[in-house]
Amino acid sequence: MKKYLIFILAMLFVFTTFLAACGDDTTPDNSQTNESSVNESSADESESSTESLDASEEGNQSSTDPSDVSEPEVSENSSDESEEPSKEPSKEPSKEPSDEPSDEPSDEPSKEPSKEPSKEPSDEPSDEPSDEPSKEPSDEPSDEPDVSEEPEDPVNEISVFTCRYTEGPYFALVGTCEDGAVVTGVGNGETVTSKSYKGWFSLRMSCDAMSVDVKLTQKVNGKQVGKTLEYNAVPQYPGNDMWPMVVGGDFQFFLQSMLPDFEGTNIPSSYNLSSLTSRVASRINSLRQYNPDAEIIYMVVPSAMTMYPELVPEDYEQTNGKTKLDLTMQALKDGGATVIDLKTVFAKHKKDSMPLYYKLDSHWSDYGAYVAYTELFNHIATKFPDAKPRPQSDFNWNPKYYQSGDMSYYLATDKNEALQYQNDIKEYSYFRTFKVNVPSSVTAYDRYVSADKLSYNNSMTYANTVRTNNEKLPSCIVMRDSFSTQIYDILAERMNVTHYYGMWDYSWNISTIASESPDYIIYVLAEWNLDDIILYG
Repeated sequence: MKKYLIFILAMLFVFTTFLAACGDDTTPDNSQTNESSVNESSADESESSTESLDASEEGNQSSTDPSDVSEPEVSENSSDESEEPSKEPSKEPSKEPSDEPSDEPSDEPSKEPSKEPSKEPSDEPSDEPSDEPSKEPSDEPSDEPDVSEEPEDPVNEISVFTCRYTEGPYFALVGTCEDGAVVTGVGNGETVTSKSYKGWFSLRMSCDAMSVDVKLTQKVNGKQVGKTLEYNAVPQYPGNDMWPMVVGGDFQFFLQSMLPDFEGTNIPSSYNLSSLTSRVASRINSLRQYNPDAEIIYMVVPSAMTMYPELVPEDYEQTNGKTKLDLTMQALKDGGATVIDLKTVFAKHKKDSMPLYYKLDSHWSDYGAYVAYTELFNHIATKFPDAKPRPQSDFNWNPKYYQSGDMSYYLATDKNEALQYQNDIKEYSYFRTFKVNVPSSVTAYDRYVSADKLSYNNSMTYANTVRTNNEKLPSCIVMRDSFSTQIYDILAERMNVTHYYGMWDYSWNISTIASESPDYIIYVLAEWNLDDIILYG
């Protein structure tokens, strides 16, 4: 009897504990309290029952098998002993709303967050895509203006300044545009494209009538900018005293006097070349009677057309053979002269950031002259170390827009218009000045018309002597044309005495030369002026 009572009490304890754990869903907050009270009550009942059982069997003299306690026998009809309803929670789903999470599916809406996308707006970030517009920043372009961005600079629309005939039916269409633009002109059945230079452009177009309608567009980085300009071009002929020109690509102009050297149509005769060789050899012998180490040095400046054939119109074909320049330099070397090969030197510098030549002037630039100066004084420094060329950092280069040179002048119909063209058509260039202290005699002469106009000053044409009073430096006589303007100051600064002959004076006066006994006689002239030394110099 005792073992049945213990079994019933144990089962009651298990059921009440389980009931407390599961609890009524309507009273979740009291579950711990109820469980605690049930446990205490069950414990008290168990303790009280055990005491009464011990007391009732205290005089019983039969022993109990321990196995009967640890493994009580379960009666088949033990469930019939009580008709009390079971307090075990039902396994049927409850219809009462519950705050407890359930693994069973429910027809009632859950208060727990759903994993399905919600149609209600939420402030919480979600990884799921939403049909609602996002408040987060987007990479997609927006039609709404961004007030935080600076407004773009307005485009420099194409504007035509002038159109002038240059060669045959071709005329130069010159104007302004967006900096860095590639400008295209469509008219008279042709399409012409050219790179601009610092906001200026030129197109070489043809005209078979009194005028031609041209549509002008510009692109930057392959994208059209600004409006299409429809322009009725009515080309005019320059004045009769204007030198004829060729319109090249990338806003580069050339003199037509450069064409014979370019096409190889002016090859000197063998007789003239051999005569030049003999004459140079004789002069060197005469010179060394007064100064045994004296040299004659030739610096012939190749034309812009020679150095930039890719910018020359396809109508003109560059020779594949030896040019007048090539043959003349060889004749000079054969006579014993030193030749500074600027054609080879310039080929290494033609893509430098500063240009070797002007765009609207037929001369080399201050930078081109500096490159030649470096080559010249690298040679001279082998005998006179103090005459080594100054580094580029010893100079200011002063980049800005300057009034243009002789080729913009040649676009005009008369002198008054020519001067106006030089003033209005600007060229971005570099004006070289000394950054270091040099003798005042070196900078006493203005090389250019003004600090804003890089055309040579008329005072440059006259004979002059510059002295630095530095006995460690050599002395020289310079025979020259107008290309001496750009090298005038830096050459004299590396000499003790520099005697400049007047421009285009190549006369050989041995008595004058003997009186000065120079270390060097230096020739500086343009390629298209080679006849001055082949025939006369």
